[in-house]
Amino acid sequence: MNKRKKFPLISPFLSLNLVNTEVVSHGRRHELLSEDQDLLDWLHIMCEEIPSLDKTILTMSQSELTEVLHLIYDFRLCLRNNFESIADGNAIDNKWIVSLERNIEKAPYVFKVHAQQLVQIPIGSIVNKLFSLLSLDALQLISEGQLNKIRRCSNPDCVLLFIDTTGRRKWCSMKICGNRQKAARFQDKKDRGEIKLEF
Repeated sequence: MNKRKKFPLISPFLSLNLVNTEVVSHGRRHELLSEDQDLLDWLHIMCEEIPSLDKTILTMSQSELTEVLHLIYDFRLCLRNNFESIADGNAIDNKWIVSLERNIEKAPYVFKVHAQQLVQIPIGSIVNKLFSLLSLDALQLISEGQLNKIRRCSNPDCVLLFIDTTGRRKWCSMKICGNRQKAARFQDKKDRGEIKLEF
């Protein structure tokens, strides 16, 4: 059995997790959704991480997967541009809200009880369902005021975004950037003789 590809899971939000499928490593931006299987791996992980997510998106045919992969890059870029703009202190673009609402119109929702929880299930083609789920997630971030807390990582080489619920968070995650930056600062101080190690 093949192991699933790994993705940086630093957010409980579907739309933000999609934006974070681009990473920077060794000074270069890397695409984590380069093949159909990558997209399927990401969808499986999202359904595990977000139990209320409509699982029918996992039943995409090969042609549907290929179609989504071609469409998802533009959708992700639009999300990234808007999320980064908000992180930089700009107002939310009403045209973007309208485009998200139009995606939902293509696959509107019914409500069902799943594991004693009321969940929203989109109705429509599987391709439209996925973009409806992503759009709903982004609209919920807007309506709940969560996007006011969206931040860029303090590592200038990192492109990951996160929601800062504490008001003090600097890094996408301590594991990815925080510890690395702390280690680099420590080494820099050591090299300049500001830190003397005693044995």
